[in-house]
Amino acid sequence: MTKANPLIHPLTFIQGLLLVGMMSLSTGQKTLAQIGIGTTSPEGAIDVSSTSSGLLFPRVALTSTQDISTVINPNGGGLAAGTTVFNTNNSTLGSNDVQVGVYTFDGTSWQAQFSREDYQLFEQTAGCQRAPIEPGSLNFSTANNIDGLNREVFTPKYSGVYRIEVKTNFGAGKIEDFTTGNESYISLSTTEGAFFFKLEENGRILIDPESTTYDYAQGWSYTHAYAAESDYEATAIESYNVPHYATLVYYKPLIAGAPYTLTLRHKAVTGDAVFQNSGASGDGMGHIGHDLPCSVEFEFLGN
Repeated sequence: MTKANPLIHPLTFIQGLLLVGMMSLSTGQKTLAQIGIGTTSPEGAIDVSSTSSGLLFPRVALTSTQDISTVINPNGGGLAAGTTVFNTNNSTLGSNDVQVGVYTFDGTSWQAQFSREDYQLFEQTAGCQRAPIEPGSLNFSTANNIDGLNREVFTPKYSGVYRIEVKTNFGAGKIEDFTTGNESYISLSTTEGAFFFKLEENGRILIDPESTTYDYAQGWSYTHAYAAESDYEATAIESYNVPHYATLVYYKPLIAGAPYTLTLRHKAVTGDAVFQNSGASGDGMGHIGHDLPCSVEFEFLGN
């Protein structure tokens, strides 16, 4: 019993076409150094015509874009640039991965001949979220979850580099009129805090706001917002909920099929002495995503 050769020759299909051409010559059909399959008037070196059948490339299981052993040159030597196959394997090495589809060898590595697009947007839900002022330590563990962005899971279609963009906005609540009796004065104050973004995969933490403080690279995003109150006019003028916008951008290598868990939190820690109700309830609390929801988006860039 003869065993099949595990190495696949990329020219097998072409050799088959040549064989058909030689058979055509043996039956007296003129080919003029051209081969027609399904046509008697080939318009190229090889012309395949059909209204119901497709063209099948050799089907192989590449292990990576750097795989130069699965497919060989039948004449010996290096694999020829332009060699094309249909890859049947999805690899999850973390780099140089391949996905199911047509690949062409460029002389150095295998290049996908199909579009690879992957994008997903996660957004804050339930509208504006009120944020209490909670004096004390500023850290991820005591911060408040953002609705719709708590332990959400992103699963990449492809292995490669993803652009991860975290967008936040925070507006202050109403302050007390702490200049009463000096009506030409304006009461003005700020509340400060931070957003925290965490990204993990099966217990492996890629972005860890618990590992440090005030480090944008590890998911910290400082935020503050002002509020004011003026009695200079006959009718008091209040200014609040003017958002402070911030964006964090990361470029991370992700692995196809792996679950990545994202969490976004916020905490405000200053301003309790001047905001209404000490900033703990009612109009004194801050505003998260009032007009524009906070969001986290993933976009595939390539290997």
